[in-house]
Order: sequence, then C-alpha cells, then structure tokens
Amino acid sequence: MLWLGLIPSMLANQMGMVASGYTAFALTGSATVLGIVSSAASIPMLALSLVGGVVADRSPRRLLIVCSQSAMGLATAAVAVLAFLGWLDVWHLIALGLINGCAFSFNMPARQAYTADLVGSSLLRSAVSLNNAGMNFNRILGPALAGILLVLPGVGAAGTFTMMAVCFAAAVATLIRLPAGQPAGSGLADRPPALKQLVDGLGYIRSSASIRTLLFVALVTLLFGMPYQALMPLFADKVYGAGAQGLGVLNAAVGVGALLGSLAAASGSGSGEMLRRLQLMAGLGFGGSLIAFGLAPTFGFAVAGVTMVGFAWASFMALNATLIMSNTEPGYYGRVMSVYLLTFGFMPVSTIPAGWLADLIGGPPTIVICGVLVLIFLGTASFLPSYRLIQAEVRWAPPERVLAPVS
Repeated sequence: MLWLGLIPSMLANQMGMVASGYTAFALTGSATVLGIVSSAASIPMLALSLVGGVVADRSPRRLLIVCSQSAMGLATAAVAVLAFLGWLDVWHLIALGLINGCAFSFNMPARQAYTADLVGSSLLRSAVSLNNAGMNFNRILGPALAGILLVLPGVGAAGTFTMMAVCFAAAVATLIRLPAGQPAGSGLADRPPALKQLVDGLGYIRSSASIRTLLFVALVTLLFGMPYQALMPLFADKVYGAGAQGLGVLNAAVGVGALLGSLAAASGSGSGEMLRRLQLMAGLGFGGSLIAFGLAPTFGFAVAGVTMVGFAWASFMALNATLIMSNTEPGYYGRVMSVYLLTFGFMPVSTIPAGWLADLIGGPPTIVICGVLVLIFLGTASFLPSYRLIQAEVRWAPPERVLAPVS
C-alpha cells in the first residue's frame, strides 16, 4: 500500500520537473532563470534536511509522509489556480519549488525509515529497489504526459498543474490508511532531546569512514553531473527545436534508462568489493554518457545519449544507497538519510552556474564539461583508501518494531 500510494506522488513530481521548467523558460527564455526555478526545491533542503532526519527518528512516520504530501499537493493546486486565472509568474514557480523542498526535507527521511519499519533488514534492499523502479517508471510516464498536456489546446500549464494536484490528493487518500509507523519504545519519555539526537547522528556519521566516503562521492558526482536535468528544456527548444513534446521525449528517455538501471542494480549481488566496483563502473559510465549526450549531433542521438545517462545514474545511486544502508544501524537511519538528502540541497551550487555557462557558451559544451569533471573525480576517488575499503555486508540485526494501528 505504501508503494502504490507513492506512485501517483512520484508521477506528480516527475510531471512537475517538466511543467515548472518549461513554463519558466517559456515565460523568460533565459537558461539562468531556468536553473533558478529548477534549483528552488534544493534550497530548503540545506536548512531543513537535518531537522527532517531527527523528526523522522522521533515522530510517527506516516503522519510526516501524509503532511508533506498534503503540503506539496496544496501548493501545486495554488499554482494551477494562478495559471487558470492568467496570473502565473516566475516567482510563483520558485515559491512552489521552495515549498516542495521544505516538504521533501521531512518526507524523504521519514519514507526511507518507514520502509525499514515495514519490511525489516532482510527485505530492505528489495523494497528500496522496488521503490526506485516505481520512481523511474514515472520518469518515463511523467515527462511524456506533461509534455503532451502542455501543448494540448485548452490544457496547457493550468491543466498540467491541476492533474499534478489530483495525483497528490490520490497519494494522501491511500497513505492515511497505513499504520502510524512508530518504533516500539519510542514514546516521549524515551526520547532524548532533539538537539542531542542531531549531534549524535552527526557524530555517528563522522565515526564511519564508509558512510562519510559514500556521502561525499554522491555529493560531488551530483554536483558535477546533475545540471544536465535543469538544462533539458534548453536542449529541447534551442538546440534541437523539438519544443515541449521533444522535452517530454528526452525526459522519458532518461526514465527508460533509469528504470533499466535500477533493475540492473537490484539484480546484482556479491561481496562489498564487487558492489563497490559496480558502483564505480556505473559512475564512470555516467560521466561518459554525459559527454556522449553533449556531443550528440541530432535529436535521435541525444535521445540515445540521455537513455545511457539515466541507466548509469540510476545504477550508481541505487548501489550507493544500498552501500549506505548496509553500513547504517537502524537507530540512525532517519538521520543518515537526511544527510544523504542534504547532498541534493547543494545542487544550486552547480546548477545555477551551469545555466549561466550555458547562456555563455551553449548547452552542449557545458554538458561535456560536466561529464569530464565526473570522470576526473571518480577516477581520483577510486584510489582513496577509504573508498577501497567500503563493505556492503549488513552489520546490524533488525530491531523489534511494532506498528501502531490506524487511528
């Protein structure tokens, strides 16, 4: 029920990546503004992700998930109303991104920890892979659907945002039927002060060389590689002249590759060293695929390039998340995943400069530079002792947990 309940929410999020970016670019024609709108959700993550992790380890996780989904749905509905009235402006899209970023700062740690509550350690990798598969399926459906709706007469941005709001409402209607997800022995009297929990979580991460290295690798690879997502409308409109439908095709191609990549990562097995090697290969493939996408001479080659980008990125991140979870004790799961989410909050550090660089030298050279930086970083990181010693064996036993009945 959790998985099915999150499917429409994931669909709305993937539609929003296309709808917000394309609408912002249509209003301004600026790649810099496009980068700002695409990065707006990342800004609150820098301020609230650590708080969200502590709250996820202290509070009923179902309540956090439902409240955050509701906030995203209400904000999207407000943008839809503004679009219908003809009052929609760029700052509204930025505000939508900020609200979604705030909500996601609490949603993601709670959702990851709640998944562990439901399935335990033995099925955690399968559950995460299933969740990734659902997300990547929506990366195929969501962008394509948004691209079609944006150009349909009588639908446009207003109808697209309305459908997104309906998807969030459907998710909430399903998720409220789930149990509360409160671990046994986590009553108010048993909880240490929130600040102490935060400090303890950071200390736990600092004490683990494996977790520190995996978080750092994810952060730098994201900073160098992910600006390509924000620049997709620029490629669709200016580079290939394919418009909103072309943007939908490009994003759907990323989703196809990501779905295949997540399934490939889920089917892998072996020792910690084997998974680490697979992760490194996927990361290097991500950098090489970005270069291929940036050098694509035609729209068809670009579609093939972003498909490879999606495959490599999804494989890399799935393996990275598996390694992080395998080296984390359940009592710290929400806080560790909040720091993992915090890495995504640093996207503006590279996305906004990438948008400026694309305005200056063009989108294709910018993406090629991003790919080269990914290759250089991962090639260097592979020689670090802390990276070479990463293990994938689960080091903890599943705690006894009970789920409170639905009120």
